[in-house]
Amino acid sequence: MSERRHIDREADDSSLGGLVRQAGARPQPDARLREAVRSVVEVEWRAVVAQRARRRRQRWTLAAAAAVAGLAVLVVVPRLLPSGPVLATVARVEGPAGFTAAGWLATRVGARAGQPLRAGSDLRTGAGGRLALELGGASLRLDQHSELAIVAADRVELRHGALYLDSGPPGTAASRLVVATRFGSVEHLGTQYETRVSDQGLRLRVREGQVRLLSGDRVLQGVAGEQVSLGADGTVSREPVSRSGADWAWVHAVAPLYDIQDRPLIEFLGWVSRETGRDLVFDSPAAEQAAREVVLHGSVQGLSPEQALAAVLVTTGLQYSEVPGQLHVRSNSGD
Repeated sequence: MSERRHIDREADDSSLGGLVRQAGARPQPDARLREAVRSVVEVEWRAVVAQRARRRRQRWTLAAAAAVAGLAVLVVVPRLLPSGPVLATVARVEGPAGFTAAGWLATRVGARAGQPLRAGSDLRTGAGGRLALELGGASLRLDQHSELAIVAADRVELRHGALYLDSGPPGTAASRLVVATRFGSVEHLGTQYETRVSDQGLRLRVREGQVRLLSGDRVLQGVAGEQVSLGADGTVSREPVSRSGADWAWVHAVAPLYDIQDRPLIEFLGWVSRETGRDLVFDSPAAEQAAREVVLHGSVQGLSPEQALAAVLVTTGLQYSEVPGQLHVRSNSGD
């Protein structure tokens, strides 16, 4: 049976071959037609290859753009937002006072107590506005219509208005803060002083210690009880100035708040004496001893040093009186 099938397949193959031979060679397409077909195929092939190449380039472009965007975020965002260490803190605000933090996206907002300040921070006060700062162990106070910039841990720039600086009692480790102005730079040596800048020039009033003004190639010294003025035209004048009185009232109005709770009365009296520019004098040993023994309770928050003094002493067996440059304390009994 298998032999029969083999014979049949051979007969079929022979018949198919005969048919092919009878058909003869297939006609070849015209050369121009072949060239046209080849051109069409080539164009399509090149289009497919180009499309694939564009897709690869797009993927690389997107990847590169993502990388650049990521780098931009790392580089630019820190500049847009406040950064760097805190150099100062707002201690007290009275009246309208604005604050602008460092950074390109920073906007001016109302200053508030406890506000941290970094390099590049800018502070401004309006009519009746004043504020106090703590910087490097020193107390800085800004009068109304003033502008101050925090430059570094040891440098501020007073652009306009008045700045009062208290570096602390003699012997404290407050840094030697430099106050830069358009008329020169002011340095202090254990000092309380006021710097006032206007279009007419610069004025220094020294309450305690010494100050030095570096203006161009000139060095001007000022000592306690002296006012030194440098005009916009370069003229220099000097005159005596009281360490207490109405000229310093704005400084008292924004003095850092003092906590009297569980503090000896003598410490409080020392604070009032320093804040008001007067020497503390006890009229008797008994009055001084009483001041050392009395321990205070309560609060004088929101009161000026003068107001706080009157409010506190009325609760003790002591009273006070004033003479130019001195604060006298005595016992009610007269001892």
